[in-house]
Amino acid sequence: SETGEVLGVATGSASITATSENRSTSVAITVTQQPVVPVDTIVIAPTSASVDAGQTVQLTAVAKDASGNVLTGRTINWSSSNTSIATVSSAGLVSGVTPGVAGITASSEGQQTTATITVMTPPATPVATVDVTPATVTVGAGQTAQLTATPKSATGAPLTGRSITWISSNLAVATVSSTGLVTGVSAGSVTITAISEGKTGTASITVTSAPPPPPPAVASVSVTPTTASPVVGQTVQLT
Repeated sequence: SETGEVLGVATGSASITATSENRSTSVAITVTQQPVVPVDTIVIAPTSASVDAGQTVQLTAVAKDASGNVLTGRTINWSSSNTSIATVSSAGLVSGVTPGVAGITASSEGQQTTATITVMTPPATPVATVDVTPATVTVGAGQTAQLTATPKSATGAPLTGRSITWISSNLAVATVSSTGLVTGVSAGSVTITAISEGKTGTASITVTSAPPPPPPAVASVSVTPTTASPVVGQTVQLT
């Protein structure tokens, strides 16, 4: 710039010259590539799931650095340990092929994590819809909220004994356990999805900043001194 502020544009070398009254001096500038924070761990969710043959289940994965911060813009590669049992797309969508157990691995920059997928024989009455309650929840960061998913048949009858898989659309905002327990991570909005036999139901979660802890309750009161003998007309201080 006119004030001598140098901005690196691309890697390489350049000469910056300052001129005044036909006199000039140059300085050599080397522009280097900004260091990239390496991937330390891969977090995959859910870590285990069941899906019927012919149905699908969605897995999600994020890359994190050594401090546990989510790294954006990193490529996640997906693979299956046994494609005759389950396959997985480049977006983490797992398809059940035949009954059995397969490992679905998410990897990035040499780090990887594997989820266990159990493919089952489809039941006689398939799941038509999944109801998630409550449908909307507000929870503070660091706090939890319990969701419930009910698979239903085409007639609306609740179906028991069906496997439910829970996923979060953004693990940096909120996570969800295998039982539907949502934990707020940071302020924002996220969709929690329950999946059963390829059918889904969702709940909208709003995570707010964690509220300040309540003040501790009074358990007892101490008075000091416990005894005193003031002289008539004089004072004594109690605390």
